[in-house]
Amino acid sequence: MPLDLPSVVHRRDLRRAGVDKDRVRRAIRSGRWQEPVPGVVVRHSGALSVRERCAVALSWAGEGVRLSHTSALAVHRARVDPPRAAGRVAGVRGAFLAPEDGGLEQVTVPHGRHLDSRAFVVVHQTRRPLGDLVVDGLAVTTPARAVVDTAVTARRRQDVEHVVSDALQRDLTDLADLVEETRALGRLATPWLRQTLTDAGRGMRSVGESDLRRVVLLEGLPEPTWNAAVRTDQGTFHLDALWEDRAVGAEADGTTFHLGAADWQADLRRQNAVQRTRIRLFRFPVPRMRADPWSCGRELRAALDL
Repeated sequence: MPLDLPSVVHRRDLRRAGVDKDRVRRAIRSGRWQEPVPGVVVRHSGALSVRERCAVALSWAGEGVRLSHTSALAVHRARVDPPRAAGRVAGVRGAFLAPEDGGLEQVTVPHGRHLDSRAFVVVHQTRRPLGDLVVDGLAVTTPARAVVDTAVTARRRQDVEHVVSDALQRDLTDLADLVEETRALGRLATPWLRQTLTDAGRGMRSVGESDLRRVVLLEGLPEPTWNAAVRTDQGTFHLDALWEDRAVGAEADGTTFHLGAADWQADLRRQNAVQRTRIRLFRFPVPRMRADPWSCGRELRAALDL
C-alpha cells in the first residue's frame, strides 16, 4: 500500500496508485476499511473524525465542490452545531442520515450537477460562484457565504440571530460582506436574515440584543443607543441598550453559556461600575423577554418615566 495516500481516498485514486480493486473489496468486506458513500474509501475501521467526514463529503461531490453551510462554519472555527436530522436541511435531494459519531456534512456544488445526498453528506446546488478558498487543506466557502447559507435554511429566528452574531463577535466576517452575500441571494434571502442584518447595522451583536429590541418596539419606547460604550472608573464597558438622556441602561442576559465563578464576579464588578456612573441598569433574562415581553417593556417604560 502506498504510504502517501490519505486515510480518505476515492476508489479511482486507489486504482491510480496501483491498489488492486479486489484488495479494496476484501478490506471493506472484512471491516478493516469502510465505504461510507459509494466510491469513497476510509482506510480504517471505527468512527470518522470531523475532518475525515469533511474529506468524504468533498471527495463524494467531486470537482468544484466546497464545504458549505454549517460544515464551512465549523472549519472557520464558528460556534455551530451541525444538523443531525434530515428534516433540518431544506432544498436537497437524496437519502441521508446523520451518523452516530457526528452530524451531517454539507457541501455545495455548481448548478447543473445533479448529485444526490448520501449517507451523512448533504449536497446543495448554487448558481452563485463558490470561490477558491482553502482552509486547513479543505475547500470551503467564505465565512460570510456560510453564514447566509446557514441562515436561509434555519427553521427558527433565534438560529439566524445566533449564526450572524457569533460570526460578527468572532470577527470571522463583517457586516458589509454579510449584506453583499444577502444581496446576492436575491429572493432567497429570508425576512429573518434581512431583519437580523438590519439589527446588526444598529450595533446589536447578540441574540439577546435582538430580543431586547423587540421589547422596545412592542412597548413603543424610543430607540436607545445599541451596544453603547460607557466609561467607568473600571474601564469602558458596552451596554446592550442605553437611553443616555434618561440615564437608563438595559442588558439582555442569555442562558446559553453558564458563567463560572470568576466570570460571575467580573460581571458583578462591571454592573457596579456602570451603576456608579448614575446609570440605572436593568437586566432581563432572554427567556423572560421571549415569554413575557410586555412586563419587561412596562418596567422600562416606568424607568424612562414615559
